[in-house]
Amino acid sequence: MEISVKTDKKIWHTYVVNIGEEFMINTTWVVQDEEHLSLCIGEIREIYSKKKNLLVGLCADTSHRYGGGLYNYTGKAKDDPFQLLQLCVGSHCILYNLDDVNYSRRGFMTNIKHKVLKGFLNDKYTTVVGVGIKEVAEKLERETGVIIKNPVELRKLAEAEKSLKGNNVSGSKLADLAKLVLGEHMHFVKPKKTTWWSDEDDASGDPLLSKDLIMYATVEAFLVGKLNRNFQPVVAVF
Repeated sequence: MEISVKTDKKIWHTYVVNIGEEFMINTTWVVQDEEHLSLCIGEIREIYSKKKNLLVGLCADTSHRYGGGLYNYTGKAKDDPFQLLQLCVGSHCILYNLDDVNYSRRGFMTNIKHKVLKGFLNDKYTTVVGVGIKEVAEKLERETGVIIKNPVELRKLAEAEKSLKGNNVSGSKLADLAKLVLGEHMHFVKPKKTTWWSDEDDASGDPLLSKDLIMYATVEAFLVGKLNRNFQPVVAVF
């Protein structure tokens, strides 16, 4: 998969991620700013306002497994706290920091309220699809109090897909599903040396996520939604 990312210098923390010449995704990184998150969600709702049920592709990640990430976490890998929520509707993605960006360099904050995010993911008209979504939803609620009201497991949809009959997809990873369903050109491998933070800070002196992380985090959430549309085009409305 050929992927590239460019910074949109006109809009704060906004990027354009291209997957070859086929897909262009607009991504906004939201850093603990309820007003900013509300604005981004409002724009998405306006763009897709004709659709009553908003379908969101969701992934979540932690910096502990990346270079320059959460270096002082000493718990088990499975208990690493989520730090980044990847949300994608159609070709619009939001990367939402679940902790304070400056504090992330030292440790994880757990006292953030996430009022806007709670309202969005607990809306009866918001359906959230993901790989391992049950475990992600339970962990997200346990750590942040955010409840996903309508979770959908992508691998269950794949199991029900007639064209995939004979393939064991019950334990498949997202990259494997993308390759199987969308073709070799949509298979991606996240580089092992991907770092969490950029070497540069923004205009306010705050740290920035690395462009590689933004690129692959965007692609992951986008592919969840793309695969869902392949599996259930009637239900998966955008």
